[in-house]
Amino acid sequence: MIDFPIPPMLATAAQPFDSDAHGFEVKWDGVRALAAVTADHWQLWGRGCVDYTGRYPELAVLRRLPAGTIVDGELVVFRQGLPHLHALLRRHALVQPARIRHGSRLVPVRYVLFDLLAVRGHSLLAEPLRQRRAALAELVHELGERVVSFSDGVIGPGHEFFASVVRQGHEGVVAKQLASRYSPGKRSPAWQKLKPVQVMPCVIFGYTQDPHGVRCLLVASVWDGRLRYAAALTRGVSGRWQAALARRLAPLRRAAPLVSCRRSAVWVEPQLYCRVQFRRRTTDGRLQDATFGGLLDGQPTDEESAPASTWPQTLGAAQRPH
Repeated sequence: MIDFPIPPMLATAAQPFDSDAHGFEVKWDGVRALAAVTADHWQLWGRGCVDYTGRYPELAVLRRLPAGTIVDGELVVFRQGLPHLHALLRRHALVQPARIRHGSRLVPVRYVLFDLLAVRGHSLLAEPLRQRRAALAELVHELGERVVSFSDGVIGPGHEFFASVVRQGHEGVVAKQLASRYSPGKRSPAWQKLKPVQVMPCVIFGYTQDPHGVRCLLVASVWDGRLRYAAALTRGVSGRWQAALARRLAPLRRAAPLVSCRRSAVWVEPQLYCRVQFRRRTTDGRLQDATFGGLLDGQPTDEESAPASTWPQTLGAAQRPH
């Protein structure tokens, strides 16, 4: 039997591709978690081997798995058939037992399993992924609990699968070599995460500082017909940009933020636009995995912007705080 908790295997970034040597699965937008079952208890943990067991009492059904089983998967909250990360993170932050019990009824999680590390005390770490997943699918079927599901996928047409799941609104895809072993705690090219990258213009309405200049940009964009807080950008705001942005933004200070924002910052008039690269937009208009991509002087052009229907003809048309 493997000593646990053990850290999860991690993926490297890549672009979509086709391969008969790879399995392609949905990249579930949730919280990574591994679980182990012994003869007398079960345990759930995440990255850094932080214990999650007490946070998810509904997953006690895992005790019905054979003793000596270790699985890997993702904790997910679904809304209208898609993962809802913000709902999950609110649930994940609960620590008081009474609130956890209440949360498990109102915001139940599903444990989506994609790998099997041990079964009945026998380590499968060195076994090929194809074999591990076949055994896992059988275990999940035998368990027969809706709260625990198997992450199915396809073999071969990675491009087509990627386009399909992104079109549905998922985070992306993970491609895994079917012959690969499981390497705990390692970021391996045997697993590759494939995510879409989008670009859109945003307006800067605030920033925070450090000794080098601007540390973080607060940006807004139009969502559901109104200008709303979209992201806090730290990635891409480095080097020459820190001082340059400080010079450009300093004369634009204003007393209050243009849009509702709970952060503490220096607020500025909405006169500077920037490109923002992001993975996807949440249901409340936030940009996930957002990165600063440079300034846009003046109104963005059609070539650089999102579809015209999502951007106001003039900023004034959208300057209603929300």
